[in-house]
Amino acid sequence: MTIHTVEIVGGGLAGLSLGLGLRARGVPVRIIEAGNYPRHRVCGEFITGLDEDTRRELQLTDILAGARPARSVLWSEPGYPVLRHNLPEAALCLSRYRLDEAMASAFTAAGGELRTGCRGPSDAQPGRIMASGRRPQASSRWVGLKQHFHELDLREDLELHLGHGAYVGLTRIEGPAVNVCGLFPRPGRGEACGLIDRVRAAGLTSLARRLESATAVKATACAVAGLDYSRPAPQPAALGDYHGLIPPFTGHGMTVAMQSAALAARRLEVWARGRLTWDETLSLLQQDLRRRFARKLAWGRVLHPWLLAPHGRRIVHLLHRWRLLPLGPLYRLCH
Repeated sequence: MTIHTVEIVGGGLAGLSLGLGLRARGVPVRIIEAGNYPRHRVCGEFITGLDEDTRRELQLTDILAGARPARSVLWSEPGYPVLRHNLPEAALCLSRYRLDEAMASAFTAAGGELRTGCRGPSDAQPGRIMASGRRPQASSRWVGLKQHFHELDLREDLELHLGHGAYVGLTRIEGPAVNVCGLFPRPGRGEACGLIDRVRAAGLTSLARRLESATAVKATACAVAGLDYSRPAPQPAALGDYHGLIPPFTGHGMTVAMQSAALAARRLEVWARGRLTWDETLSLLQQDLRRRFARKLAWGRVLHPWLLAPHGRRIVHLLHRWRLLPLGPLYRLCH
């Protein structure tokens, strides 16, 4: 029996996860990726809420075995801590530089075809899935910045710093490196645009001093603009950030990418074996994605402005002081 090939345009987390999931099912897969491996990407570099079944289904168990666990969390306002708490289960912290390279190697070892350094087609065809990352918006006011630092002590496993219209996350990854990743307003003409400059401009002067005292790894610095967290137009053959970008710290994009890939692999295997038409497959996949992620994406968009608005953070702070902040339910809504 002929098994149709699935072509994935984009070799980020969603594309590689889908490729691994399909190869585990014996489906021929071709991934077309514009970049090369390994490389650094703007990313929080910690994974939360990824269940064991999904890890096994996507052949990620061994790859994630070397990730650093993190459970304790510190949220800070400029100049002082707001609250400390523990995650219900440990997050997994691993750089995208190492993770993407390991997944790409596992994909080719499993018999997948990986084409790097070339842009894939964008027209819709049966068997073609778009996983080429976010869809940039020129009107977006956001920019994401990331860099690794050595000799930087953390006060908890994860530090989340809420600044003036911005926030920054710190987590220790492999070796001595700490990943520092933030979302900031796009700098105006003539404004300094380096990570530490944007941290200071957000009112996080204490954090900026800590970063200046640490050792920045220049090769890891990267930036991304055009981030759009509004509700995207439906894209029936899309996964990951191309399908919908979830705001950071209100839900985790790395986990969404992997979980959506697991859902897609199940449906695409049936199509590849000729048991469903392409239109039927896309319709069922969209239903699966809506059921799994619609609430998470919606709550992320609701909570995102509260993390940036001073009045919203004051309310959160007061609720925590009065022990009325429902951390458990909020975590479950977003993750």
